Amino acid sequence: MNIDIIKKVDSMNETYLDITKQYMWENDLSRHFMALIYTLKGKKFDKYEIEDMRKFIKENTGIFSNFRGNNLFTLSMLLCSQYDNPKEKFMEILKYYEKLRKAGFKGGNYLPLASYSLTSTYNKDNVEKIINRAYDIYSDIKKKHPWITGEQDYPLCILLASLNKDIDIITKEVERCYNELNKEGFSKGNNLQFLSHILSLSEEESTLKAKRCKNIYDKLKDNKLKIGSEYYAVLGIISLLGDDIDRALNDVISTSNYINGLKKYKWLGKGMNILLASSIISWEYINTNKHEFIETTFGISVEVLIAAQTAAVLACVTACTAVSSSSN
Repeated sequence: MNIDIIKKVDSMNETYLDITKQYMWENDLSRHFMALIYTLKGKKFDKYEIEDMRKFIKENTGIFSNFRGNNLFTLSMLLCSQYDNPKEKFMEILKYYEKLRKAGFKGGNYLPLASYSLTSTYNKDNVEKIINRAYDIYSDIKKKHPWITGEQDYPLCILLASLNKDIDIITKEVERCYNELNKEGFSKGNNLQFLSHILSLSEEESTLKAKRCKNIYDKLKDNKLKIGSEYYAVLGIISLLGDDIDRALNDVISTSNYINGLKKYKWLGKGMNILLASSIISWEYINTNKHEFIETTFGISVEVLIAAQTAAVLACVTACTAVSSSSN
């Protein structure tokens, strides 16, 4: 196992312990997610910066706002870990949130995260066009799959809107990926649809993308790292790594096993730890090879790929957090 990866995992563990000391009352999965984000960004967790950001968000939103609750913690840390001007960026997110609602998106826990994806991926000149395209993509997909399409699909629809294609072509590719994945044995449902969104960012043929996901799934299973449908996004994260997929998958397996051995990560379960491992490995590969393979191999910009990775992890954590909250 690469020594740099070991250092990153150890750093994530230490950051998690630091965050937990300061925010014991916050959801544990959210604390793990933020430890991952701080590690990937190479930034040190600063409680005072976070508290200042939380206060700022509260001052600029109502008590029943979707920016409160778990999103308050998540967005505060996302913004502080990524930007030198987090307050300015939050006001941008707030402005885009209203534009998203005006376009037809419904408010909910995922819309602030969709607005974050918009802010972190696009420049201001493109926003209006992206929002309208994203809503048209979402509406078209919902017509085809009304029972499984919901607000959890907002962030990926925003990323799909970046593709230089007609909306009809984009949604047909999503549908093809969904059907091809199902033919490979993957269970139908929103988790599979989410994976099909990720795969549709790539220019490759849908059959090839689906078979690659099946190969990744089988190799993980052969190494006693079988994943449930809630972690299908992992397959998308790994599958978009171009010619490095085989090597990256081996690194994901060894990193997952290392994370599983850590005291504070054991209880998370193999699925979540595979998600964390795949995020660390894909981040390393993307940033090491950003000038070489991403845009030429699959026609995906580095910015969109990183945003897709973040959206995938955040969607899994948000969904699992909702399940754990409802069971308490």
